[in-house]
Amino acid sequence: MNTTFISPRNFRPRRAFTLVELLVVIAIIGILVGLLLPAVQAAREAARRMQCGNNIRQLALAMHNYESAHRRLPTFCSINTGNAGNFSIHSNLLPFLEQSNLQSTLDYNQSLTVGCCPGTLRPQFVQPAKTIVSSFRCPSDNGPDLFDVITLSGRGPTEQYAGNNYHINTGTAVGTLYDSRLPTDGIAWTNSRLRFADVIDGLSNTAAFSESLRGLATNNVPAPTTQADRLRTMVNVACVWSSSSVPPAQAGLANGFQAPVDPSLFETAVVAISRGFNGQRGGGWINGREYYTAYNHYHAPNSPILDMNTCGYGIFAARSLHTGGVHVARCDGSVGFISSATELAVWRALGTRNGGEVSAID
Repeated sequence: MNTTFISPRNFRPRRAFTLVELLVVIAIIGILVGLLLPAVQAAREAARRMQCGNNIRQLALAMHNYESAHRRLPTFCSINTGNAGNFSIHSNLLPFLEQSNLQSTLDYNQSLTVGCCPGTLRPQFVQPAKTIVSSFRCPSDNGPDLFDVITLSGRGPTEQYAGNNYHINTGTAVGTLYDSRLPTDGIAWTNSRLRFADVIDGLSNTAAFSESLRGLATNNVPAPTTQADRLRTMVNVACVWSSSSVPPAQAGLANGFQAPVDPSLFETAVVAISRGFNGQRGGGWINGREYYTAYNHYHAPNSPILDMNTCGYGIFAARSLHTGGVHVARCDGSVGFISSATELAVWRALGTRNGGEVSAID
């Protein structure tokens, strides 16, 4: 039998990690991954925030092109004596957002819906209504893309609307200015025919669009129990108006409700006259109801106070999931990121077109 002899000088022991060394390496890798993930998430959010700013800038530029083409700014229009069930300002801006094909499916000689609160879609508008338009969506918002809307005050069929994050400025909403059937101190209301020349505070001192969070995917929702749900929920107030004509003889609800100057008093006042809660905020870019496509400057940016909806009108804050503030596009087409800590008086000054203020927001 042959035996191979290995000289001690030629012996090379095989190297391997000990268990302790392996655990140390795993721990170091875990620490590095833990340090890296926030940086990756921050980079992704920075990219989403940049895209959001670009989206809202495109809306502002589309509004400029619309004003050049039509000699006026877009408006919340009425049909005959009512203004429910109409196409949105956003739908009128489609050709200026490279969405002419989508707009060609719409017929502005007819109302979008039939009936009320909300009405049922006309059959030819069912598909356009649920078409998701990426430039109307903030990529940081994880809210629903499609909303299930129960029509005819809960007695009709459920229809789908594609959501929207970007909203036009209807002013401060203080007092009865939440009733946009009459002129507000913002840049849009029912049958408004403003031109840029009418924005006497200056285009760079007046907001055109801001962003808000998409709601909770359906009409009637329970009272919110978390702060995250509060930011997407509206107090639902019965729409009993002081005047039902369009335009009305007098603004506001029949009970004389006026939004107090101090928003800390607001939620108690509207809950006292509420009939539940609504989750349709931003629930349809195609529909010209204000809770779908408008906001105002009553609440500060990212306010924790609930919004109010009354038959589509109401008080709707600017909100986002971006850290520390919201994007605002001014009437001159510029876009800025406005801090949530902005003083309320300064924020409201930015919301008025004719208040005589010069906004101090950079």
